[in-house]
This record gives sequence, structure tokens and C-alpha cells, in this order.
Amino acid sequence: MTFFTEPTGYEKTILSDLQGAWGCLRDAVVEQAGFPGWDRMLFHIDEAMSWETVRHLERMGPLWY
Repeated sequence: MTFFTEPTGYEKTILSDLQGAWGCLRDAVVEQAGFPGWDRMLFHIDEAMSWETVRHLERMGPLWY
């Protein structure tokens, strides 16, 4: 009987790059906080960055409408 061996290293995927891009956007919004709607924008960015949303990209679109 053979067993699946889990990888020992971190495998970077496009989804981790996507979360990184959202992180950069979030940092920029926080730096410029104070403009109208910045807090609402931050809420939506946080929702878009969640792993549940990133794993199911179809959930991301409605966050911006």
C-alpha cells in the first residue's frame, strides 16, 4: 500500500499572487484613508481577500457592484 506524501515546500500559485495584489490595494487604501467611501472600500477588499472568495472566484464579482 502506498501513501500520498504531502509536499514539504510551499507551492506558489496564481491565487496567492491574487491575494498579494489585493493586499497591495488594501495598503494603498489605508495609506490614503479619509476619502469618501474609503471604509466601505476597505470592507469589500477584505471580503475579496478572504480565502473563501479567492477559492471561488465567481463570488468576487458581486462584491464590487
